[in-house]
Amino acid sequence: MHHSITPQFEALIGASRLDSLNSHPSSVYGLDSGLEISYLNPAWFKFAEENGNKNFSVNEWSLGKPVLDSIPDLLKSFYTELFESALNAKDPSIFSRHLQYECSSSELYRRFSMHLYPLGKDGFVTVHSLLVEEPYLTLPREGLIALDENQYIDINGIVRQCANCRRIQSIKNKERWDWIPKWVNEPVSNTSHGICPPCLHHYYLSKALL
Repeated sequence: MHHSITPQFEALIGASRLDSLNSHPSSVYGLDSGLEISYLNPAWFKFAEENGNKNFSVNEWSLGKPVLDSIPDLLKSFYTELFESALNAKDPSIFSRHLQYECSSSELYRRFSMHLYPLGKDGFVTVHSLLVEEPYLTLPREGLIALDENQYIDINGIVRQCANCRRIQSIKNKERWDWIPKWVNEPVSNTSHGICPPCLHHYYLSKALL
């Protein structure tokens, strides 16, 4: 899977950091000081391909395009302030701005987290990590799934919960971590803690890359 980057942005982030971003499992894009798209990693193109480009046009996200042109008018002022705060960070090494947002398809409810990483006044990188992905059919109106509890208790009676987001790991599909509302409010006594893959990538691996 290919990536796309301008020569100026490639020089800004350096070869070793580019290799790390190209191998990152989350969608990553970079903006220059004019808020023009300067980098798109392979995971970004993979996400676009898997979603049939229905939610956005790849042509609108080509290099050199102003990123604000692809943002709805209602949100432009918010994102302008957010992006400019990254460019104007007094100390990029300790700057921290992130937010969560929904980006669902017709079949899947998805919630992402976006984290900004400044590169000085010449640009910054944003990492978009998938936090929740569930079929709509498993979602009641409040957006929290309610499934058979036996899918989450192992043969020793242990429930494995993410120490960060508090989702519960499925025993049938180890890659699946779900919200179980009653256990979030009142954890069972035999609860073991770990870190789910989305939280690991977002809160630990992403920071290590930059």
